[in-house]
This record gives sequence, structure tokens and C-alpha cells, in this order.
Amino acid sequence: MAAGDTSRAFMIGVTGGSGSGKTTLARALHARLGEAKCQLVTEDNYYFARGHYGEAALSMTHAELERTFDFDDPANKDMAHLKRDIEALRRGETIKQPVYEFAKHDRKAGAFKTVESRPVVIVEGIHVLSDRAFFPLFDLTVFVDAPGDLRLIRRIRRDEAERGRSAESVIQQYLRFVRPAQTRFIDPARHYCDIVVACEAAPPDRDGPPDADSVDRLMAPVWVQLQKMGVV
Repeated sequence: MAAGDTSRAFMIGVTGGSGSGKTTLARALHARLGEAKCQLVTEDNYYFARGHYGEAALSMTHAELERTFDFDDPANKDMAHLKRDIEALRRGETIKQPVYEFAKHDRKAGAFKTVESRPVVIVEGIHVLSDRAFFPLFDLTVFVDAPGDLRLIRRIRRDEAERGRSAESVIQQYLRFVRPAQTRFIDPARHYCDIVVACEAAPPDRDGPPDADSVDRLMAPVWVQLQKMGVV
């Protein structure tokens, strides 16, 4: 989109591996741009409902689902629906986004979130740029990189705290599905994105979430590019 063009939303795609810091970056950009100017969309809500996998999946336990299905493969998300919604937001339209509950590994039946377009729309997710056909939908694409050990540690902490999972189940899923998917589906986008940023988060001698200075360093290259493009 040319600077000064207000006929549609300015689209930013943010991707990277699980635990890379992409959500941290997307939320920080959203906060700095402000609610009135910026909308944030997460790809995670586009996982298929359990019914997509057949009758047997409806009665599977959480652990059985994770052993059976590779949720780090984009085939397990409705990427066609996500693409339609990105296109609609790009045109300045409002969408009805599905609501996915990770604790149940299922969509919330009959529930949708109304998402309005804004002058700037950020879409973040591990697969949002896995398909090269998605690149033309965005004006700026960002790959967030982080060492594998940090990504695994962050995933364990997140899934224990937010998704009711044990550390062992996260590790098993990581080795079987997450790590291979990183190489096959996620890493290739690194070579095509406009910006690659490194997310080391907090200093190595500090335990906990990234501090304000770390987030600022993460966001700085993207903010400079947005300034150059006349967005901010």
C-alpha cells in the first residue's frame, strides 16, 4: 500500500515458531499503535472443531487428541477461512471470527467474535505465512526468530499455565510434531519476509517474561520500517 492510501487497511503479517516471541511482538505493536488505529487477529482461532476429524475424535481425551493429530500442521486449520477473513479485513470489512478453546481442543459451539477492520491490521500465527499465496495479502511481513531451547521452554510454561497441560506432554508433542513442523512449514518463510527480528527476550540470567526494554528492542526494527512506509 502506498503511503497516504487510506482506501484499505495496512496489513502486517507476523510469524515465527511456537514460542518465538511473535505474539509478544504483535501485542506490543498493537498496544503502541492503539486500539483505535490497529486491530490484532490471531491465527489460533482457526483450528478446526473436533467434529472435523470424525465421530471418534469427539470422545477422545485431550492427550489422545495430541498424540493422534498434528496440530502444528496447517492442514489442521481452516486456512481458506483465514484467508477470506484477511482479505475482508484488508478491504476494511468486519468479520465474524471463530472462537477456539485450547483447554478443550475444540471450537466454542455457535460462538463468534466480531472483529472490525482498522487502518492497521496485524495478523499473527505460526502458519500465516507458510503458504506463499498469503504474502500478497500483506504490506509488511515479519519473521520472529528465537533459539530452539528458548522456544521449547516458553511453550512448556505457556501450555502448563494457560492450556492445562503437563510438561512431559508438551515435550513429547514438541519432539513428535512441533520440531518437524518448524522445519517444514515455518522456517521457509524466514527467507521471504521483509524483516527478520531476533527475540532473545530477557537476559539469560533473568527468569520471567521479557521486560519493557527487551520488548522495545524486539519492536524497534518493525517500528522503523513503519515510519519509512508512512504508517506511523
